[in-house]
Amino acid sequence: MAGAENGESAEAERPETPNSESHLSADGDKPERLSKLPLTRIKAMMKLDPDVTLASQESVLLISKATELFIEALAKEAYVHARQGKRKTLQKKDIDNSVEEMDSFAFLEGTLD
Repeated sequence: MAGAENGESAEAERPETPNSESHLSADGDKPERLSKLPLTRIKAMMKLDPDVTLASQESVLLISKATELFIEALAKEAYVHARQGKRKTLQKKDIDNSVEEMDSFAFLEGTLD
């Protein structure tokens, strides 16, 4: 192993599996996952659509990242409503208020009933 002789760890030579895609965190110790959501479950949900026969790992990762960003935006907007009510804990009414207030969340109207 030439890499280990040059001071590189053997882990650097090991290929990554599709479900373990990661980058080193800022401190360089622990790998940071590209997705916080379980990719196998995302892929399973994608395959529930009869029009989807194959789902590439890149498309699963993209859907996962888009979902994370959507959840983050909804949670941040709901948190604004919680803070207006002088609370730190999100409640269903905070999410409802966010859905009613933001045009980008209009497609969610009536889904939480």
